[in-house]
Amino acid sequence: MDSHFYLRAHLMIALMLGCARISLAATATDTFEVSATVQNGCAFGSQSTGTGVTDMGTLDFGTLASVGSAIDATSSTGAGSIVLTCTPGMTVAIALDYGRNAGSASARHLASGDETLAYQLYKEASHGTVWGTQADGLAMSIANFPASTTTYTVYARLFAVQTLPSAGVYSDVVTITLSY
Repeated sequence: MDSHFYLRAHLMIALMLGCARISLAATATDTFEVSATVQNGCAFGSQSTGTGVTDMGTLDFGTLASVGSAIDATSSTGAGSIVLTCTPGMTVAIALDYGRNAGSASARHLASGDETLAYQLYKEASHGTVWGTQADGLAMSIANFPASTTTYTVYARLFAVQTLPSAGVYSDVVTITLSY
């Protein structure tokens, strides 16, 4: 082969190696900080509706033919239980309002048109303490929230009635308020 070809090939290789091995005579260093701030906060966690909105479900007393004596119901995940994730160690208050049907600490009301059925929500299975608002001192207080998602059961009691109201679906909507 042509000696010029070998010379050009060697020259090309030397140039490529020379470019790849540029050595710098001096260096300079500095640092920067990386950080994250975790603020106290809570999030409801249950069945997602796919829209980013949490669905706590329905606490259901079932289908009734009569209410001659009180009927108790207990929530579960996706059916009225309150599922929370909060910053560990913080203090949290969980308040339940008295619903959309003129309820109070004495009784909440399921309504169908103008007719109602009285019920109440409680913090414990013995139905001794109403679960209400912070204003009336009946919110649930958690002094040191745990490091994991926690489920809070809601205990409900539908009060007995002498005369059963008309057939229909009786309902109420209760708002949960978290304060931290």
